[in-house]
Amino acid sequence: MMRRKEFVGSFQVPEEIEREILSRLPVKSLFRFKTVKKSWRNLIGDSTFIAMHLNCYGSNTDGFLVHGCYSYGIQLSRSSFDQPRKFIIGSINGLVCLSDKIRCFLKKDDRLRIHICNPSTREIMELPQCYHDHNDFLSGIGFGFCRKFNDYKVVKVSYRRDSSSSEAQVQVYSSNMNSWKMIKIENPSLWALLPLYRGSGCFNGAFHWQGLKKSSSKKIIKTVVSFQFDEEVFREINLPNDPDFQGDVQFFITEYRDFFSSLVVKQGPNVNVYKVWVMKEYGVPDSWIKQLTIEVPISQDQVMFRSIRDIKYKDILFQDSHHRFIWYDTKSKQMDGQSQLLLQWYCTRCKESLVSLSQKR
Repeated sequence: MMRRKEFVGSFQVPEEIEREILSRLPVKSLFRFKTVKKSWRNLIGDSTFIAMHLNCYGSNTDGFLVHGCYSYGIQLSRSSFDQPRKFIIGSINGLVCLSDKIRCFLKKDDRLRIHICNPSTREIMELPQCYHDHNDFLSGIGFGFCRKFNDYKVVKVSYRRDSSSSEAQVQVYSSNMNSWKMIKIENPSLWALLPLYRGSGCFNGAFHWQGLKKSSSKKIIKTVVSFQFDEEVFREINLPNDPDFQGDVQFFITEYRDFFSSLVVKQGPNVNVYKVWVMKEYGVPDSWIKQLTIEVPISQDQVMFRSIRDIKYKDILFQDSHHRFIWYDTKSKQMDGQSQLLLQWYCTRCKESLVSLSQKR
């Protein structure tokens, strides 16, 4: 009997199996397990395991929604921010970028505060101050990941109000260097950025904004402007040449079923119409197709719904005019349920992850 007990007690789970099991557990559980074994604590903090966990657990769960300094599914302490109002720029690999200002004029002594946080680990860091001149107009901020150098980056675009030219100032923050740098761009006055996206804004290694440009005939044309983080260049993505995008209509950049997408909103006297266009092959304008049309009576809509992004089981998540969550079921074509009140429109979906920026500093 003693021998049997000794045999059971001496049995060791192979390290590869331990690693595989741990990589499929939520972050909260892994933090508890850090105190169980020293080898587990070292493993959970290892960069290779963090990438493995992001791929195994983060890619196979719905994650949670973050708005302002609050989150659903994981509580992010309000004391993490000394100001309750933050604009969400985007989310990638479990990290969320926030700014206290967006689309405004900056005075010389104004402090632009940009944070990157991980709601799962409750880690937050403030970025170093970036340069701006008096009366610079802050046009857009983007957040993304450079796979080439394993580097998280923030791009800031501003324009000189007092300058005779419309030259843009572009600065890029690198988490690897923990500093900002100025970069030059071609055709700086080509686009006007409108950061009214819904969803993360980051897709396929680039951040996206709605844009406006002038044609050769001085006509204002809607477009999409992207910043590629690997190459640190701006590119343009043409919208479909379709009446849906012409005239006085709103469109939002989003993501539907893992495709880069655009939600077009047309308001009518009795019914508001929402059309989901998806780009089947990213960057190829001819691959745009109209995937879905949703009609919502004005009496139900009240003001309007705003798409956040595709959800794994319920297909599409909206916010109504009272900032509540509404699910749209594409099979029944019905709005389904309402959740508690949100504090603001800015909302993004975030994965659970162990990714840390403090290890890079």
